[in-house]
Amino acid sequence: MHFKSLTLEDIRSYDDETVEFSDGENLIFGPNGAGKSTILQGLFGGLFQTNITKKKVNSEFNLDELVRKQEDSGRIELTFVVGGEEYTVEWVIEKTYDDDGEVDGAKTKSGYPKLSSPAMEETISGFRAVQSDIQEIVGMDAISFVNSVYVQQGDITRLIHADTETRRGILDGLLGLDRMDELIERADDVRLEYGRAKRHAKSRREETQNRLDDLPAIDDLEEQIGDLQEEESEREDEIADLEDTLERLEDRKEDNEEKLERIEELEGEIDEVEKKLGQARDDRDEYEGDLTEEKSTRSELESKLDEAEGSLVDARSVEVVDDIDLSDHESAEEQLQQAREEAEDARSTVQSIEQGEISNIENDLDHLERDIESTVGEIRESWSAINKGQNEKENAEEEREEAEERVDELEAELAEMRATIGELASELDIPSDESLDTVAEDRIPGKREELSNRREEVRQTIGELETLEEQVDQLTVSGRCPVCKANEEAHDIDAESVAEEHRSELQDAKDELAELDATKDSLEELETKVNDARELRDNDLDDARQAVEDGESAVAEAEADIEDAQEELQSLSEDLAKHKAEREEKESELRDAKERLREAEEHVDEAEEKEAAVETVVEWFEEVSELRDDIQQCDENIGNLSKLLEQAEERVDELEEDKEELEDELGDLDGEELREEISEIEGYIDEYESDKADAEERLEDVKGEIVEHRQTKEQVREEKERKAMLDEQVTWAAEHVEEAEQLQEAYKTVRGKLRKRNLAKLNKYTNEMFSELYQSQSYRGVRIDKKYNIHLVTSDNELLEPELSSGGESTILNLALRAGVYRIIAEREGVAGAALPPFILDEPTTFLDEDHVGELQTMIDTISEWDVPQVLVVSHDEHLIENSDRAIQVAKNPSTETSKIIRPDEAEQVV
Repeated sequence: MHFKSLTLEDIRSYDDETVEFSDGENLIFGPNGAGKSTILQGLFGGLFQTNITKKKVNSEFNLDELVRKQEDSGRIELTFVVGGEEYTVEWVIEKTYDDDGEVDGAKTKSGYPKLSSPAMEETISGFRAVQSDIQEIVGMDAISFVNSVYVQQGDITRLIHADTETRRGILDGLLGLDRMDELIERADDVRLEYGRAKRHAKSRREETQNRLDDLPAIDDLEEQIGDLQEEESEREDEIADLEDTLERLEDRKEDNEEKLERIEELEGEIDEVEKKLGQARDDRDEYEGDLTEEKSTRSELESKLDEAEGSLVDARSVEVVDDIDLSDHESAEEQLQQAREEAEDARSTVQSIEQGEISNIENDLDHLERDIESTVGEIRESWSAINKGQNEKENAEEEREEAEERVDELEAELAEMRATIGELASELDIPSDESLDTVAEDRIPGKREELSNRREEVRQTIGELETLEEQVDQLTVSGRCPVCKANEEAHDIDAESVAEEHRSELQDAKDELAELDATKDSLEELETKVNDARELRDNDLDDARQAVEDGESAVAEAEADIEDAQEELQSLSEDLAKHKAEREEKESELRDAKERLREAEEHVDEAEEKEAAVETVVEWFEEVSELRDDIQQCDENIGNLSKLLEQAEERVDELEEDKEELEDELGDLDGEELREEISEIEGYIDEYESDKADAEERLEDVKGEIVEHRQTKEQVREEKERKAMLDEQVTWAAEHVEEAEQLQEAYKTVRGKLRKRNLAKLNKYTNEMFSELYQSQSYRGVRIDKKYNIHLVTSDNELLEPELSSGGESTILNLALRAGVYRIIAEREGVAGAALPPFILDEPTTFLDEDHVGELQTMIDTISEWDVPQVLVVSHDEHLIENSDRAIQVAKNPSTETSKIIRPDEAEQVV
């Protein structure tokens, strides 16, 4: 397999760039941060998409970080070749945003990734489908890719620094042994499953035998079924006889019930006719009473009519209506309407004056009174504000004077402190005329560091002198050097004079240390004084000066408040005089309106008196008219009641004839005798039905017992069949448990042989590559034991943990191990050659010196000879660049932060 081209569109620092790859070694170079590693990430993302965000790729990051900051989406398109067939995978990533428009992540665009090839019938889309096909085409998944062919930047030593269990899992997976582990686990699962099946079958077989022991024999069941079938036939014959007898009784009962029903119908019809006859007689009597009452009512109405006509004459002769026409009802109603209109007009005039003019004037007066009262209150408030402002002004002037005195006191105190600080600074050789901040932040820390360094030097000198003094004393006492054990003459020195010299030097050093301690105390005193002065200057003095400014502001504010209150007082006095003049004018208008109201009310009284007199005439006209109508209605009612009385008498005669005919039909029929016979028949029916029910109940019991015995018989047969089947299952499961155990042991044997063979190759290939890369004589080689523990072998055959070696040696060991693994993979059947992925090295020269970098090129050349179609290297090492088959230069424009691939014709311009 080899990569052909990679397109990065809005991916990290790339705008839109396409990288072309060739067979053999491709070296990607450029300055740090130019975008070299992004190309390798693009290759990985093209093959394995979202796996790029997981720790499989060394660093975990969010998917949206792949997309360029100023863009909403990015695209990766990778074209690679496997087995002579070209494949293209395209992946588009889209950013997602929250409700505030902030980026909250990213996702693969719908319909992506896509995988296409001339070797495929159709384009495949969707993460799972594309991943499945790519893993099948490439021959490995993302984890295997990272652990075998992709040596990432900063992750050179992944394999050797992993714990033993992790390393064994990685290498077994890369060398194909994980498949054997899987087969062993599957064989063990099968063995356990067959064992469970065997135990389950034995348990069920015992349960089946227990149930058989509790069930009766089939012969006994068949005999019982025969007896029950004979009883079933007898009960069915008995039920048939009872049903015939019941049918005859039911027919006789039905005949008697029909006769009884006719008797009851006739008796009911007679009762109904008697009810109607009584109602008809009641109606006749009622109509006779109503007719007599109606005639009396007409006589009373005629008397009332005479009285109403007299009252009408009296009402028309009233003085207030002498001058109007009240000759008839119609004229009187017209005059009443006119009188009502006149009275309404008079009342409207009164209402207009009362609720209009007077109400408005009174409202205006109320408003004026409230305005006057409000203005008087505001005038009082203005006087109060003036007095308050004068008091505040006096208080503020007193506070300002006190603050000014406080400032003078603090400035004097600060001057005294500055003088004391100047004296202390001069004693410590610190300029006395510098500011407090410079002394505190620069001079004192510098002096403290100088004293600290010197005190440490003197302490070290004292320690050395005390050690020498002790050694000289031992030499004087014992006559032998405590260091080399030689005698005093061998050193050719006078021990006593040397001891005296050391004691003198030691005392001088101690005196100097005491002076340094005294200077340190003075420096601390100076620092305290400076801090106190800065505290007074920055806090107390600033607060006092601020108090002066606050006092001056308060005085000015009080004077402004007094001036504003005086101006407002003048304006309010003018408003008060204006409101009083308006009030006098409104009071005059109110008196005039009340006079007009009195005159209008007199006119209303006159109009209402006339209206009442006319209304009385109209009411008597209406009373006369209503009485005449009532008399006419009485005449009509008398005629109608006479007709109804005649019809009621005819209805009574007809109903009396109907009653006689029904009584003749009823004749000599005896209903009581028929009822007694029906009751007797029902007693027989109940008795026979009870016998039938008992027979039917017993028949159902017999049938149920037959079914139950047949089910028990079938259960016995099924349990026997089930036991025979479980016997076979127990035997079958036991045989398969043994087969699974044999298969598991066979897999373990094969795995052991494969691991031993692969470990031998891995040790061989790793040591060969380590020998080529490592030029020092410190280590003879590498040893990988059967548990995949890795050790460096020293020149005297001792084993050393790789973690104890230098960074360069760890890097060389890991590169050699990766190369050894890669070679074994290259030799595996079905993977080597065209299908093997490129070997990728991202900044492999980390921790390597120049000699080993040169050997790294030898390693790359060696790997290329293993029938590997392509090697990709990211580095800025000149030696690797010069010896590569193809160099790909990457640069970034600092103004646009955009990476691009430099073509050969552009290289000189970039340089």
